[in-house]
Amino acid sequence: MLRRALSLAFVCTALLAGGCGTSSSTESAGATERASAADPINPAKSVSPTPESDPTRLVLAAVEATGRTTARTAHRTELGTGADATYVISGGGAHDFVHHRGTTDVELASAARFDEVFADGKVYLRGTAGSGTMGWSVVDRDDLEAQHILRSPANDPEYTLRQAAMGTDFRAAGEEKTGSAPTTHYRGRLPFEALTLEMSEESLTTAKTLRQMVGGEIPVPVDVWVDGHGRATRIRMSLRIEGAATSVSTLTLTDLGRPVEVTVPATATEAGAGGMGILG
Repeated sequence: MLRRALSLAFVCTALLAGGCGTSSSTESAGATERASAADPINPAKSVSPTPESDPTRLVLAAVEATGRTTARTAHRTELGTGADATYVISGGGAHDFVHHRGTTDVELASAARFDEVFADGKVYLRGTAGSGTMGWSVVDRDDLEAQHILRSPANDPEYTLRQAAMGTDFRAAGEEKTGSAPTTHYRGRLPFEALTLEMSEESLTTAKTLRQMVGGEIPVPVDVWVDGHGRATRIRMSLRIEGAATSVSTLTLTDLGRPVEVTVPATATEAGAGGMGILG
């Protein structure tokens, strides 16, 4: 029993902590084709508005509606081995989901701070860590792969919307407020395909091992808050495996429809494979 608990904790740690990687050009092309073939927030593949009697379709329509506008974003990932978070990644910015452009800042456990820009199919990064500073680096957005469950590559809010759009079995959980806005809270679950969306081969293998160790599907509830205009304004995904690890990732979206301005860095150094390891 102790050996199994230790093994489970090790596998969870591998999936929840660490940085990001890049794929080869062949792998990235495959990832791009997968995303284009089944892009849940592509307006061309819209989910028709549905009555309250079908909460799952209602929530997916709300996620898609957010994917057709702009928003101020705030993201927070809490990692730990018990009830309390022991490592926090947080930040915020603004994103234009229609034109795939935006900005965000990222703070890693109060030890480092970074700025990111999403534009023209690329991700730009600069920041400070300890006493060191770095200039702008750039990587193709399609080259970034998910390395860890519930950690979007490059803290990309579009990735979180794609995951939420794969949720199933939603049920209403009550009326609540996100900020000052009234919303309806829905809770569903994320299938394995959503947890491992665009995941690297190495991490996918580890995820499959974790699925076997927990005896079936990895339990990850997904909570979505929908406003009076039928748009998703908060998404939360939670993984809690008793005695091993916890991870809670929250994306909050406000000021939907407000214009987003993005300034692309004038110069940036191309990042090689693994050159943006802190992007998640």
